[in-house]
Amino acid sequence: MIPDRKLRLGAFMRPVSIHTAAWRYPGGTPDANFNLRSIIGFAKKLEQGKFDAFFMADHLAVLNMPIEALKRSATVTSFDPLTLLPALAMVTEHLGLIATASTTFEPPYTIARRFASLDHISGGRAAWNLVTTSNPDAALNFGIDEKIGHGQRYRRAREFVDVVTGLWDSFADDAFIRDVNSGVYFDPEKMHILAHKGDYLSVRGPLNIARPPQGWPVIVQAGASEAGRQLAAETAEVIFAAQSTLDAGQKFYADIKGRMIKLGRNPDHLKVLPGAFVVVGETAEEAQKKRALLDSLVHYDSGIASLSIALGHDASGFDPNRPLPHIPESNASKAVANVSWP
Repeated sequence: MIPDRKLRLGAFMRPVSIHTAAWRYPGGTPDANFNLRSIIGFAKKLEQGKFDAFFMADHLAVLNMPIEALKRSATVTSFDPLTLLPALAMVTEHLGLIATASTTFEPPYTIARRFASLDHISGGRAAWNLVTTSNPDAALNFGIDEKIGHGQRYRRAREFVDVVTGLWDSFADDAFIRDVNSGVYFDPEKMHILAHKGDYLSVRGPLNIARPPQGWPVIVQAGASEAGRQLAAETAEVIFAAQSTLDAGQKFYADIKGRMIKLGRNPDHLKVLPGAFVVVGETAEEAQKKRALLDSLVHYDSGIASLSIALGHDASGFDPNRPLPHIPESNASKAVANVSWP
């Protein structure tokens, strides 16, 4: 019997578009990144279109790029995901709400509490896009001036997940009896104190919020490095993939699923969502014209700065008329650098 399988669609928002020139598109909304009414409209349209999730990217610093490029970027202002998504929960009914939050700088207790709150507010539609922030400018915003290595970030992230999920289990589903006659609000036997002490984190618990409706909000990951793939195989239910060819995508899929099998996890319990930039038109020609217009609005300074950030390497010296050269290893995200460029 063929299993009932459905195509899952997630909209990758920042919180509007991943394209650096989208704010300039004719007839668009230049302030959409910071315009709640517009974002509510986008969320409603996604739900109407049967999308599964609104996936909000985020960063914890103004992007480090030359001012001539930065002045052209709409990313300098956007809502905090875990402030925006509860607002979107109030105007949607079925749309999943994926918020990005870092394991590198933020405390696990706060992350656990905020996502549990979002899950309750949304009626069980919360998801955590787990990232290990490498941006040194973000580190400076948290009083950290030393470089945190890629491997260390992922070791901390793995422990971080154990703490957060342990905190989500602080109360049993039926712990809150709220017996008005006896005056007993909850059953102490159904409260669990985490008492975690690990290599990177020390958290007592319990979490001061009832267990989320989903038990655990959905965990999303986007790691492409060896450590990122292993973390996804061990913990994630959704992985956002950035491979640019069918062959590379198939190999990535097989690798992640194979790791899950070795770990004893059911590979069907993780969905791999390949990234795609979609331009809609009545015909292919119309869509191509729209894409050409959108791309024509990208200033060279902005494009090369965005590429430098994505690669973790200064791309200003690259010849724009030649293919990308070999990119040396860096401490930055591997998701783009490891893409199999056509």
